[in-house]
Amino acid sequence: MKRSLKNMTGYNVEMLDGPSGKAKDFLFDEESWIVRYLEIEYGSFFQGKRILIPNTFLKDPDWNKKQFPVNLSQQDLESCPDLDERTPVSRAYEKSLSEYYGIDDYWPTIYAPPMGITPYFPPRPLRSPSKIVDESDMDTSLRSFKEVKGYHIRATDGKLGHVEDMIVDDADWQVVYLIVDTSNWLPWSKVVILSIDWLDKISYTNQEVTINLKSEHIKHAPEYDPSHPIEMDYEKVLYEYYNDILGEK
Repeated sequence: MKRSLKNMTGYNVEMLDGPSGKAKDFLFDEESWIVRYLEIEYGSFFQGKRILIPNTFLKDPDWNKKQFPVNLSQQDLESCPDLDERTPVSRAYEKSLSEYYGIDDYWPTIYAPPMGITPYFPPRPLRSPSKIVDESDMDTSLRSFKEVKGYHIRATDGKLGHVEDMIVDDADWQVVYLIVDTSNWLPWSKVVILSIDWLDKISYTNQEVTINLKSEHIKHAPEYDPSHPIEMDYEKVLYEYYNDILGEK
């Protein structure tokens, strides 16, 4: 099912042995746009410490109860590797977390291919910006939903709105859509939905997402109503509209 990260932020986190804080943020891998971790706010016991739960342990959220079931115990969280709340998530920390929970790393292992064989690298849904401040120091491809929420949207003819939400498929925690709100930029107020396949690039230094579309295309795009679930009929109309536009380029 496709779910809103914005709506799930603040859900009560339910461990195997009882409630344990609230959903605070979602960290996604910018190379695949898959949510890798749920970050939770655990209360005074973990004051000053970040708690990350790998997506392997996330169960289906309960919309009605606004609960986020997790297949771990509170003791699992209390004994997990320490990460200061002011410290970015490094690849070394992710490695220690994988070892602690006994799960496989999600990033590919670097290896030398046999002679005469060209290594294959899957395509990235977005191009990385040419320069990211302190990127080499961060040593990570993780990005925060709370960070990207609010980024400006830049069309080919100027800015037109901001990122309001992200939609994920909770079967594999793949980010599939960005929700864009144009109300702060244009005389016509509209909320639209964009597939990550239609994005051009994302810049963390400029705090903006670039799309290869004109403002006029967004103005006439099918409107998104967050009070309704995203169903197949709506997605069909959405793809037909954008595929016609992109096919003309």
